Amino acid sequence: MIKKINEKLIKALNEDLEKEMAAIVRYLHHSFIVFGPNRGPLVQMFRAQAQEATVHAIKLGEKITALGGHPTVKVDQVFEPGHQTIEDMIEEDLKAERMQLELYTKQLKEFGEENLPIKLMLENVIIDETMHVEEMEKYLRTTNEDLVVLNKNGKNG
Repeated sequence: MIKKINEKLIKALNEDLEKEMAAIVRYLHHSFIVFGPNRGPLVQMFRAQAQEATVHAIKLGEKITALGGHPTVKVDQVFEPGHQTIEDMIEEDLKAERMQLELYTKQLKEFGEENLPIKLMLENVIIDETMHVEEMEKYLRTTNEDLVVLNKNGKNG
């Protein structure tokens, strides 16, 4: 029974690993192609996200081998549309982060009750992914949206 659970868990963790590897590629790619006056901070942000995905990938790979599995070398497909605006890049990243968060949350429910170390690992990654989602959402907010809210509240002309 334990072997069957471990096989299922290893398969799930390898799926996560493929997605984290894709995130590394996507974030690095975005750091290469971002232009404009805000390039510096955006390059730093994209590369920091790539580093965070690397940390997650390492944790996943180490856990897979600890469970007796073999970490995948596959990388989930990364969409490369050519020219993208900064907003396009961030929206793409936000979508991917939300999907990954949903996957980790599903896996926590499936595997976390039976395995405390997996539960804690997934909870920590879920916290990180939630912060990534919130950060991407903040990047997509604009001053114009803030002004609309202020206008609706009657506080700004």
